[in-house]
Amino acid sequence: MKEVASGFLRMMDHEGIDPVEYIWMMATYPAADSGKQEAIEKPSDFKIGSLIGKRVKLEFTGKIRCVNCGKVTSKSFNQGSCFSCFQTLAQNDLCILRPETCHFHLGTCREPEWGEGYCFQKHTVYLANTSGLKVGITREKPVSNRWVDQGAQEAIPLLEVSSRRDAGLIEKQFTTVIDDKTKWQKMVTEDSVPFDLVSKKKELLEVLDSWDLGVPYTESEEEKITKLSYPILEYPKKSKSFSPDKEKEIDSKLIGIKGQYLLFEDTVINIRAYGGYEIKLYSE
Repeated sequence: MKEVASGFLRMMDHEGIDPVEYIWMMATYPAADSGKQEAIEKPSDFKIGSLIGKRVKLEFTGKIRCVNCGKVTSKSFNQGSCFSCFQTLAQNDLCILRPETCHFHLGTCREPEWGEGYCFQKHTVYLANTSGLKVGITREKPVSNRWVDQGAQEAIPLLEVSSRRDAGLIEKQFTTVIDDKTKWQKMVTEDSVPFDLVSKKKELLEVLDSWDLGVPYTESEEEKITKLSYPILEYPKKSKSFSPDKEKEIDSKLIGIKGQYLLFEDTVINIRAYGGYEIKLYSE
């Protein structure tokens, strides 16, 4: 096997939606010291999809660099932060995971300037079919970027609001009638069953109107379902999740990519979960 890439992991980038074409992303640093440094992030010179069907090895060196400040850290928090960044950065606050708990209006945001730029812009509340029907929110443009990262096979926008908190309040209320989580074990082992998303969208908007939450929103006029497909030869028979904190390498046939997961014959790995981990990637 030959080494085809090495560096510190970042989320895979992607192009297109039918099919999705994945781009392997890595980061390097200008110096070998362990202090704060700005990462040099760049795509690989090959498409990761070209390795599907081949024996691939991911070798984790045991070294981790914070995706925010670049410092070497012994443990990663919240998909790549050192403990200091986890404690101080607004992007690691609980309200990012649960946007309905936003406390900017109380004057307690960790980084008010960052919060203004990140949270106070248009957000889309959407309906997606990942491991089943779910609602979600995103500020990404195009919205399909979020759908790809979640492994959705079909999706449609529901509405737009002017802030992340408003999107979170609506999403939270929707969870009384529909899920807001992706069951990753199901998502990485089988195709989702198609749904009539247009009819479900109409139903959810009617329910939302009856709640009268006092949150201003604009209904999406989009009536076309977005279809997404992924480069998958076959699904793994089991959803065994690989953890580099317990094992040091994967050496197996790569059989697909979906969401931010690499699918191997005998294991799967969520690349997003291990941002900042140093790896060496080998292929036949």
